[in-house]
Amino acid sequence: MNSENKTKIRVNDLDLYYGEKQALKGINMDIIENEVTALIGPSGCGKSTFLRCLNRMNDLIDCVKINGKIYMDDEEILTTNDVISLRTRVGMVFQKANLFPMSIYDNVAYGPRNQGIKDKKILDKIVEESLKGAAIWDEVKDRLKSPALGLSGGQQQRVCIARTIAMKPDVILMDEPTS
Repeated sequence: MNSENKTKIRVNDLDLYYGEKQALKGINMDIIENEVTALIGPSGCGKSTFLRCLNRMNDLIDCVKINGKIYMDDEEILTTNDVISLRTRVGMVFQKANLFPMSIYDNVAYGPRNQGIKDKKILDKIVEESLKGAAIWDEVKDRLKSPALGLSGGQQQRVCIARTIAMKPDVILMDEPTS
C-alpha cells in the first residue's frame, strides 16, 4: 500500500436488519483512497446490501434498521441530513443497467445538468470524457442523439458507468458491473 493513500471509508460494527432478519452482522473494514476494493461472496450474502449502505440507498427500503457507523473522509454518513450531497459524492452503478428513456448524450449529461451546468461546450466535454472513461466513446460518438435504450446490454451498462463518471464522485460503487 502506498503510504500516501489514506482511508476513504471506515466501517465500524455495521449491522443491518430487514425487519427481524439480520442481513449484515458486525462489518468492520477500511476502504483505502485511490484503490480498488472488491467484495466477493456467494449470491445473497449481503454484498449489494452493504454497497447500498455506503450511499444510503437502504433508506428507501421500508423496515430497514442499521446499527454501527460509516465514515467517509471522517464524516459519519449514516447520520448526515444531506443525503443528496452524499449520493453525489458516492456514485452507484447498479447490477442491471438503469438508463433513462432518452438519448445517450442526455443520459450522461443528466447529472451535470441537474448540478447547474448549462453550457453546451462544457456538457459536450463532460459527455465525451465520461464515455471515453467508460470505454464506449468510439462505439457511440456518431449516434449520441440515439435512444440509449437501443444499445446492447453491455453498452447500456457502460453508458450507466459514464453517467456515474460524469458526476465526478469521490467514490464509485459498482454492483456486479460485469453481469
